[in-house]
Amino acid sequence: MKLSHKQWKRLSANARQTHIDGLRAWIGQLFLETDESRSVDATMATTLRRNKMSPPGAKEIFALSGPNAVGKSTFMMRWARDRYLQLVDGAERDGRGRPVVRIGDGIEADLCPVVWTHIPAKAAIKAVNQQILSCYGLPGEGDAGRLTTNAINAARRHGTQILIFDDIHLLYTDWKGGRFVLDHIKHINTELGLTGTTLMLVGANIEGSELVSDPQIAGRLTMRSLYPCRATTLDERRMWQRILRQLEIVVLPHLPAGKPGMLFTELAGQLWLRTQGFLGDLTTLVGEALVAASDDGTHRILRRHLDAVTLTKRSDDAYHDVVNRRERRPTDSNLPDSAHAHPHDGADVRDANR
Repeated sequence: MKLSHKQWKRLSANARQTHIDGLRAWIGQLFLETDESRSVDATMATTLRRNKMSPPGAKEIFALSGPNAVGKSTFMMRWARDRYLQLVDGAERDGRGRPVVRIGDGIEADLCPVVWTHIPAKAAIKAVNQQILSCYGLPGEGDAGRLTTNAINAARRHGTQILIFDDIHLLYTDWKGGRFVLDHIKHINTELGLTGTTLMLVGANIEGSELVSDPQIAGRLTMRSLYPCRATTLDERRMWQRILRQLEIVVLPHLPAGKPGMLFTELAGQLWLRTQGFLGDLTTLVGEALVAASDDGTHRILRRHLDAVTLTKRSDDAYHDVVNRRERRPTDSNLPDSAHAHPHDGADVRDANR
């Protein structure tokens, strides 16, 4: 609920705290779209279309890579949820309203078109199968061979069209069991490909890894990556401002004293310095600043609100490193201005909007 200055002043202490807690929970769920994320989305849609139209057999595999904490899993979970809702739309429902698929006379199974699991560290084949079976609420008892059959049959029985393995970078291939698991993933792709299932992999920094370099996987692999917004070039800075403007549009109605340009021009440089372009840190930073601005009655995000927020160790360490470098800058007046200016100063980012 959006409140005016007068409405804020009329709130009791308890009502104000309840509203602020609601703001914090709301902004924590925000998702910021970028040109990059839209491109990745389009690539996944293309992979699914090609797999659907191709003959039975091993299908194309999609892999999403990127640095740690860049938001790969968050992006993929949102995508998987949306795809799940599309795929169950119009499906038959049981007495409790859950989507089901008929597998025989009087026999039905839960419809699970999108399944999400992960690779445990140093997982063996049996553990991977158990992870898959647990997604269907099925037991994981028995030897690896039997569990493989059970896992593949379960995916077919429940109408799985997309199988997502998260944390694929935890698959160690420098030991005997890891190599077997890699071969097992290829086997799953072949078997499930007979019914059109697409395998998707998500992992940190998997470019060039043995996983994606394996000849069988590489021959069928489409890989995309997500990166933080660097905001180094003019085009990148404009992209950063578009992201901030997207965020500003949704938070500004909750800040009665806020004005257009508050984030994407006035604070653009500081927001980048604090987050280094990581969107998860950005929504946390702006969210906490929004709460602080609401709590102290300014109802407008200021630099001091940003400075008071503690973020992840990664972002805070990087920010303090930049601050320390600035403090050590030479003061020789003969040096050109560019030697003193940091490429992400607020003034520099504002120039990108001209």
